[in-house]
Amino acid sequence: MYIILDKNKQKEIILSSITKAGSYRKLSKNLDIPRSSLVAYKHGRPILKERFETIINFLKINKTKISFKTLEKNWKEIKGGKNCVISKKNKGTFERDLKKAQKKGIEKIKEWHKKMKEENPREYHKMQYAKFKKVMGYKHFTKRGEKVRNWFEKDAANVLYELKIDYKYEPLVNIGKKYFYPDFLINDKIIIECTAWEDEYKAYKLKEKMAYLKQKYKVYVLIPKHLYRYYKILDKDLIVGLDKLVPVAQTFLS
Repeated sequence: MYIILDKNKQKEIILSSITKAGSYRKLSKNLDIPRSSLVAYKHGRPILKERFETIINFLKINKTKISFKTLEKNWKEIKGGKNCVISKKNKGTFERDLKKAQKKGIEKIKEWHKKMKEENPREYHKMQYAKFKKVMGYKHFTKRGEKVRNWFEKDAANVLYELKIDYKYEPLVNIGKKYFYPDFLINDKIIIECTAWEDEYKAYKLKEKMAYLKQKYKVYVLIPKHLYRYYKILDKDLIVGLDKLVPVAQTFLS
C-alpha cells in the first residue's frame, strides 16, 4: 500500500527529515531508504506505507495528526492503464484495439470451453450447471429440504417423498457424449421430467431429449392436466396431473 499527502506537506516532511539527519546520504543510511526514492518523495511521488511510517517515526510525528490518502500497490499499473487509454483515444485507435482485445478474449473462452468438453466433460457440465442454478435462483423447498426450480417440481417431489420413494433431483446423466440433468431419477432406471410450460414447442424439445434418455431409462413426462393439448404428442409417456403421479409412482416400489 502507498501513502500520498498534500504535495507541500509531503515536501515539508522530507525536508525536515533531511535537516534532522544532516544530508540526503545520512538520511538514506539511517532509514535504509534509497536516496533516489527520497528525492522522488520530496517531489510528490506516493510513499510506501512502511517507509512513510519509518519517516514519521524518525521525526516523532503522530500519524493521526497527518491528513493523507492511501493507494493500492498496483496504482502504477492503474495509472499506466488510464494513460494508455487516453493515448489511444487521442490517436483514434482505442475502439479498434478494444474490439481486437474483445475478439481475442472471446476466442480464448471458446477454446477453454471446447477443451473442457473434450478432456473433462463431466466436470465441465457440473460447472455449467452450477452457474445455471445460481442464475435461476432455485427458491422452492421440498419436504425433503432441497431447493427446486418451481412449484410444480416441488409438488412432484413432495408426492414422491410422501410415498417413501427415494429419488435424485437433477442428477447428471450421460448417454454417449450427451449430458443431461433430468428432474427426477428413481432407482437409477426411471426418469420423470416435469414441465408446466404452456408451449407446444417445449413438447417437441422434450421429445428430442427423450430420444436420448430412452436409450438407457424409462422416461415419463409429468404435466398439469390443463396443459394436455400442448403435450399430446408425448401421450404414451405422459403423466397428466399430480393425482395420476401417485399410482404410477407406486409401481416403482415393486
